Amino acid sequence: MSQSPVLSDAPADPSPKESTADGSAPRSRLRRYWPGVGVAFGLGILVALFAMAYVAPLIRPFSANEVAGAPFSPPDGTHWLGTDDLGRDYFVRLCVAGRTSLSIALAGSLLALVAGSAVGFAAGVGGRWLDTLLMGGVDLLLSFPSLLLGLAAVTVFSPSMTTLIAVLSLVSLPHFARIVRARCLEVRELEFVLSARISGVRSSVIVLKHLLPNVLPLMMVQLANSAAIVILLESALSYLGLGVQPPTPSWGRMVAEAQNYLTDSPWLVLGAGGALLLSSVGWGLIGEGFAVSRRSVV
Repeated sequence: MSQSPVLSDAPADPSPKESTADGSAPRSRLRRYWPGVGVAFGLGILVALFAMAYVAPLIRPFSANEVAGAPFSPPDGTHWLGTDDLGRDYFVRLCVAGRTSLSIALAGSLLALVAGSAVGFAAGVGGRWLDTLLMGGVDLLLSFPSLLLGLAAVTVFSPSMTTLIAVLSLVSLPHFARIVRARCLEVRELEFVLSARISGVRSSVIVLKHLLPNVLPLMMVQLANSAAIVILLESALSYLGLGVQPPTPSWGRMVAEAQNYLTDSPWLVLGAGGALLLSSVGWGLIGEGFAVSRRSVV
């Protein structure tokens, strides 16, 4: 069975480019597969944050909850970012908190991608009644502010990492569903999809062979945007005491614990706040870069 055509948002180049003398691809052809400096910079930020979260604590002699010195010690050679109000090494806690916040953001976004895309595909290729039913539920979820929906769900269930991942994925699910459904409705009316349907090709094969390749770029863009939002929502819930519970650190919890010491020990707020800002910027740059330069793939 032949593979589906590729739909691209960029205008076609009517003049084909020849290869260079050394056999390398022309610059314009290379750019086709290069998402841009913004994506590279965003990936660099996230790689640095993940490395800090998972590697840095292994080379430090302190644990996240160990009293390692006097309270509110300023940064020095022993405690790179000082100590907190209980004398715990702030750098180690910042790194371990990054594991929590980054893991929740990534897991929640991936779960939302899988569940939301499944809903979107079902609504896009199913009958009218299924489309109405599924999108009615999606619209109902979208009618609630994200933070309010998260607060309500976490209040009903006991706060934990599993609960946070489930709640935050539920908040992001409608956005994936709407994007995937809209693209499916557009692509399914094209000639190559209609030909496959007339030939008796099963719906599951049409989704995998024809629809998915043309929807996947949009899904990746939304994944990055969702991760940027989810990590801020997780931090907001943790700041309010409804996120990850002590003694497990998270960036939002660390900001909440340090807010009373902003004047005397500003590094306690700036560290976690800066990490949150960088992570959001990193995800945002990736999403924006792919949105500008996205190409559908076969």
